[in-house]
Amino acid sequence: MIRKRPAKKAKNGYTYQVYFYYRDIFDKRKYYSKSGFLTKKEAQIHETEMKSRLKEKGSLNQETNKTFNEVFKEFMETEGDRFALNTIEKKERTFKKYIRNSFGTSKITLFSNYAFLQEIFNGFEDKTMSIVRATKDIIKNVTSFAIKMGYIDNSPISLVTLKVIEKEKKEMNVVPFEVFLKAYNELEDCYAITIAIGYYTGMRIAEILALKKDDIDFENNLISINNQLIYSGRNIKDYQVVSKLKTKKSKDFIPLNDQLKDLLIEYLKTHHSKYICQKNNQFYYVSNLDRILKREYDFTFHNLRHTFASTLYENDVDIKTTQELLRHSNVNTTLNVYTHLKETKKLDTINNVFKTKDVKSMPKMKIN
Repeated sequence: MIRKRPAKKAKNGYTYQVYFYYRDIFDKRKYYSKSGFLTKKEAQIHETEMKSRLKEKGSLNQETNKTFNEVFKEFMETEGDRFALNTIEKKERTFKKYIRNSFGTSKITLFSNYAFLQEIFNGFEDKTMSIVRATKDIIKNVTSFAIKMGYIDNSPISLVTLKVIEKEKKEMNVVPFEVFLKAYNELEDCYAITIAIGYYTGMRIAEILALKKDDIDFENNLISINNQLIYSGRNIKDYQVVSKLKTKKSKDFIPLNDQLKDLLIEYLKTHHSKYICQKNNQFYYVSNLDRILKREYDFTFHNLRHTFASTLYENDVDIKTTQELLRHSNVNTTLNVYTHLKETKKLDTINNVFKTKDVKSMPKMKIN
């Protein structure tokens, strides 16, 4: 229905309002209203459009002036608990640094517009790919939530082009055993046992740092993963061990192999901290370990998890077993890892096939 409404700012003293009642997909009675149309024809067009959308989708968007920042806060309060605490901390950090004081003040309704979204990422050309992807993930999270809440109809975030000029240095994905062994022999004991557990189990560092001696069953050769360390804060005193892990699948028992078993038995003869990998009876800065590994040995701790997956793949371990050992909640994550490893192996194979023993036998490059 359409009716006139008094409007002092309008030239003729009134505008038109569209209003009607309807029942949503849950059979709840709802009311829709929008004012400010200068002509009756404009109001009629809008009414037809809304009723057509209602017939198609069974509901209508709420009129909202909320900003992206406000919807982000709603999203984190409503759905934040589905993320691991370290992941929440990273999202909050990215939001505060790259979103909150820039495009975060824009209305959420703008985020259903492709051109607007693309313009955001056009301004990210000087950022690293990891920053751009982290920002995109947050926008995807928030816009998906906004669609569920009826603030917007859709989000073309998946269509945007990521324009990144600065390229991050490619990290070594697989850590050769010789490199791991060199690092293990040269690092401080607490660091050495940490990377040994990572190399032989594929565990995440947050899980490793929360391990206690009681979590290791030397008789049955099992490691019980029950907790993780939240280490996002800058102060070690703020570090805390929690029972909430990355996913439900993360909490599990994994096998303790003979090599790691021997290392742990020897290590625990002289180290008696509350948590196995502590330094001087307290946690160490996780970022320090990664800096040392990258600077001295050219790999990061997460590369050890990838190395573990690669070792399983190279030894023809099936995907289901690999999923259980890596404790991926979704088998697609494991499939993606195996696909990457498969492509890498193809490249290595073709390079080896055409490898020339004598450089002199290579054809000379033509010069135009």
